[in-house]
Amino acid sequence: TLVTDLLNSSSALSPLRVIIAIASGVLTLIVSGAYPSMVKAVIEGGEPSVAESLGRAAHRFWTLLAAGILVALIVGLGLIALVVPGVILAAWYAYTVPAIMLEDKGALQGMAASKAFGRDKKGDTFLIFVAIVMSGLVLLVVEFIFSLASPVLGDLVYAVLYVPFGAWASVIFSYTYLTCGPSSVPTTTEAAGYGLAPPAPPQPPAQVNTSVGAP
Repeated sequence: TLVTDLLNSSSALSPLRVIIAIASGVLTLIVSGAYPSMVKAVIEGGEPSVAESLGRAAHRFWTLLAAGILVALIVGLGLIALVVPGVILAAWYAYTVPAIMLEDKGALQGMAASKAFGRDKKGDTFLIFVAIVMSGLVLLVVEFIFSLASPVLGDLVYAVLYVPFGAWASVIFSYTYLTCGPSSVPTTTEAAGYGLAPPAPPQPPAQVNTSVGAP
């Protein structure tokens, strides 16, 4: 944010601004993909490895990018058509990154898993969205107040506060998916037929001794 402000006098398509925008997007995507692994480690009582989590996210970068583009297009179209469908779609696909990183899924598979989970948690996810939006508005108000003294100071305060805000938002979705989603349910082996145990195999008939004089 600060570097962008320093480049305000240059063209929006200047090479330096384009490089900074691409680097920012790549790093943001990798960091968002690292949170699910770290949250899982904390829940399981272990020590989260930042380097290992970032490495896993970097390894899945193209999957995260493809899923992010698809989700942005779907939610964007929903918001353009009617606001309510866009909000519902956002609730469905809000857990795409945790699904991809925690269950080693592809882009479409992660979106499908998020949709299946988000359908059952639409109300809770909406409340999470409300909390995030309200917190974001508070950050904007704080930035505006400091910007009255100096635009650069306002951007600096916003950038500093945005770090814990972005981490908090990512942790909320990862924690919710881990504690309430498929990853929290122990894997069990169920027999077919609505969970009923299969009938016992028929036992061979008892041998009847028909010889003369048999008791």
